[in-house]
Amino acid sequence: MKSDEVADLTNFLRARIEEDEAAAQAVKPGTVEDTAGLKARVLADVAAKRGVLRFLERMQQHAGHDDFMVHGPARFALSATTFPLRHLVAAYATHPDFRPEWGPNEEEIERDPRFSRSGRA
Repeated sequence: MKSDEVADLTNFLRARIEEDEAAAQAVKPGTVEDTAGLKARVLADVAAKRGVLRFLERMQQHAGHDDFMVHGPARFALSATTFPLRHLVAAYATHPDFRPEWGPNEEEIERDPRFSRSGRA
């Protein structure tokens, strides 16, 4: 995955997280909308996704570093996070800014020798 694609995915996910947080903050405790602690769950989900984005941002910064011992592992980490990131973004597939190519692509994993049990594509 190209770093531009990672940036596009993370920017899209960040905007959706902010929308989710705003919607959850608008729910009044004890109302029908707050059924079974929905607000708490949504806010916990927002915090978890922000943690993932912080990790990706650090890896993006390190991926451009001059030292291969820094940028090599960072680039690998970014490529390894593509699959789960696409799954997180897919939760927003009905949003008008969502791009179909961002959806999970199981075939990419199957073709990539790094993820193959035999080590072959």
